Amino acid sequence: MKIYSNQILNIYKEQIVQFSEEFSISTDFVESPKKLTKKIEEYKKILPNDYKHYKRVNFDEPFRIFLSLVFHRLDNFQKNKKGYKYFHEFLDDILLFQNSVLKIFGTKIQNTKLDNFIEMVYQFEFHGVSLDIRQNSSVINAQSGREYFDFEELIKEIPELQNIYGDKVFNSIILSMTSSESDILNLFNVCKKHMPKKNIPSITPLIEEIEELQKSHIILEKIFLNKQYKSFIEKFKNNNQEVMLGYSDSNKDGGIISSQWNVYKAQINLFKEGVSNNVNVTFFHGRGGTISRGGGPTYNSISAQPKGTVSSQIRYTEQGEVVSDKYSTAYLGFENIKLGSVAFINESGNKLKVKIPNQKFLQELSDKSYEEYRSFFTDPNLIDYFEMGTPVKLLSTLNIGSRPTKRTKNVKTLQNYRAIPWVFGWAQTRNTLTGWYGSGTALNFMIEKYGINYVRKIYKNSDFMQNLISNIEMTLSKSDLKIAKRYVDELLDEDALKIYKKILKESQLANISIKNIKKIDELLDDNKILKNTLNIRNAYLDPLSLIQITLMKKLKIRKLDSVENNSLLLSVNGLAAGLRNTG
Repeated sequence: MKIYSNQILNIYKEQIVQFSEEFSISTDFVESPKKLTKKIEEYKKILPNDYKHYKRVNFDEPFRIFLSLVFHRLDNFQKNKKGYKYFHEFLDDILLFQNSVLKIFGTKIQNTKLDNFIEMVYQFEFHGVSLDIRQNSSVINAQSGREYFDFEELIKEIPELQNIYGDKVFNSIILSMTSSESDILNLFNVCKKHMPKKNIPSITPLIEEIEELQKSHIILEKIFLNKQYKSFIEKFKNNNQEVMLGYSDSNKDGGIISSQWNVYKAQINLFKEGVSNNVNVTFFHGRGGTISRGGGPTYNSISAQPKGTVSSQIRYTEQGEVVSDKYSTAYLGFENIKLGSVAFINESGNKLKVKIPNQKFLQELSDKSYEEYRSFFTDPNLIDYFEMGTPVKLLSTLNIGSRPTKRTKNVKTLQNYRAIPWVFGWAQTRNTLTGWYGSGTALNFMIEKYGINYVRKIYKNSDFMQNLISNIEMTLSKSDLKIAKRYVDELLDEDALKIYKKILKESQLANISIKNIKKIDELLDDNKILKNTLNIRNAYLDPLSLIQITLMKKLKIRKLDSVENNSLLLSVNGLAAGLRNTG
């Protein structure tokens, strides 16, 4: 928080210096406004040395003296008595300056630069960026243990932090693994206990798994029946309810098609529930870098949202390697924000379409994909295949990822793995199956049942299916199952070949089906730039994979020396950087 605060304060100080040069107005020509003069006298006591200096060099320039003193108050923010203690003090000073300028010059002279600066101050306050607080529903519901009491202490500090940094310092309290209305109410009650309702940030349920996505609108329906909570969002949240949608866990739970289809349907049902209760439901998309975690081209992702569900705002996360890929330079950052903004503007004017075109077809596609994925995920031998045949256990020793690889220590199940290491392990071994597994069986089944022409017709007319197949195609193109086979041959026993053959068959089905639907000879034939980029990149990734396999094989036999261990970790880092979206 302090880092972001210092950044915005430095921007404010630069602006103050510029304004002090521009408003070097002498009292020989204008009279100093009384309120401005009074404030300067007040700061004379707080900043005596600085006042003496500016009174000597700018003796007849009250606007300049005032802004110079404001600069020093900013410079000493939260450091000592000379500095501002709270944001509203600075805001009051800037508004006083604006009113003083208006009093002297009236409205005949427009100062757009000053008006824009004040708009910036209103928006960014003293925090620069708004932060989210996140906690698991199980911690809130338990109301005991160290995690809960640490969370409670943070909640208690919110009103004071809002005074210091501004009302918008916290945007939301995100409640992960929300599965019922009682989860939300328990959090609401904890917040009420420790602060006035006006200080409570938006309470944002994070809906993460397939079953929860399917019943999410029922959760919202029940929460809106609670009079206290409904009154809270009406009075203090402008009748808005934010819902965060989890792509990562729903994908790990049900596979790529089932995840994206259930997120898509949930948005319609949630928005519809909001309309029924006169509440504006907005969405926060918890996207990761990979397709399987909701990633992909920003413009396409927003454009493919259900029509009419993008209303007053949209939020989405950019995380991991995506941050440097999209925002490492000012130009890249501007272009990506522009793409997101244009997509948002284009979609925000649409009316809600409750009926989804070709819903029966898409539901059947999702069900078939889910069935195949679950048969794979629940294979009792998959846990050993995953842990011994991928470098997932090395993740905890690297500076990659923001949370532990497992939800609970010493529990050996795939369910216990978080989504990031699940994606990471399969990406490192060049399977990338989290972005396509289940799609081959499902697409092939639909083609055989309905005929290729009918499937092509739906693909042509469905934004959802176009975006889905585009993402699956890209992820398939990044996979290299010949390299993945080397991991199996060198690190696993012969029984593991059964799982590998299942992966290979699903990949082949997906590959053939997509080429058939799109009428292309090879994947990405209609995107030559991306295709060439991936081909070039693979030439550099293959040696890293072979080095990693060799060192992992040695690690099975003996402890690696320092050079070998460092090389293994570098191979993991190198592949993560080269693949660009590993988790």
